Amino acid sequence: LVVEKKHIEMAGHFKTVLDGADDHAKLQDLCKLTYKEQGVWFLNAVWEVQVQGKQGSEYAEKVWDYVQKACTIDNAKEVGCALDEMEAHRFLEAFDEAHTVLQMRSALRKTGALGQNERPKEVPLTHFLLDKYEADWHKLVNAPQGDNSAEIAEAQDKLQAVQDAFDASTKADAEAAAALKQAVQAENDAKAAEADAVDKEAAAKEAEAPFKAAEAPFKAAQEEVEAALAEVKAQEDAYNSKTEELKQASETGGVVSRNRA
Repeated sequence: LVVEKKHIEMAGHFKTVLDGADDHAKLQDLCKLTYKEQGVWFLNAVWEVQVQGKQGSEYAEKVWDYVQKACTIDNAKEVGCALDEMEAHRFLEAFDEAHTVLQMRSALRKTGALGQNERPKEVPLTHFLLDKYEADWHKLVNAPQGDNSAEIAEAQDKLQAVQDAFDASTKADAEAAAALKQAVQAENDAKAAEADAVDKEAAAKEAEAPFKAAEAPFKAAQEEVEAALAEVKAQEDAYNSKTEELKQASETGGVVSRNRA
């Protein structure tokens, strides 16, 4: 019940009768409404009727896609009502529409929605919808409004939920991409630091090489001196050992002589 009341209040913001002495004047008044109001008017007009083999209500989400895209392209955003020709071409390309703006206007002139001498510089959403769905513009401008505003508002709410989910997904993707970029940068920095350390180690070894080469002769001489000292010590040890043996032999011989005496 709360939701239905909300939708009824929303419907109260939309026009239910167009100004104008004739249908053409009413169409011009309709084209001055915002994109959202034009979309609501069109859906109210076709909701219960067959449009290109389908019930008009089945086009609700698609019509709201058109409304949202027009609001996105137009610098006036939600308060806009018509696109200039360059913006209109972008709009048509966004939905892969084969018709050009000129072809669309030519078709509208054939139905009388545009006068033969009319040369509008902008494209209101209503012109696109009339051409897209081959709708009767006389019936459109005189269509009763308000009976299905709740359903239209519900369709709009669903579309907004989809848009919000898309925005959240886009934000999450952007955050993930930023995190990945940061991780890659950190990895690259680590690799660069490692490469720098390797380069410094190689440079240190290269700088050390001449000193090692210069040290080699001194080391060889030192080894020769150490070998000579070792030889002298060995000879000294042998001499001392021999002397000790002779000393012990002499002392042993003296003791024996004294014992015999």
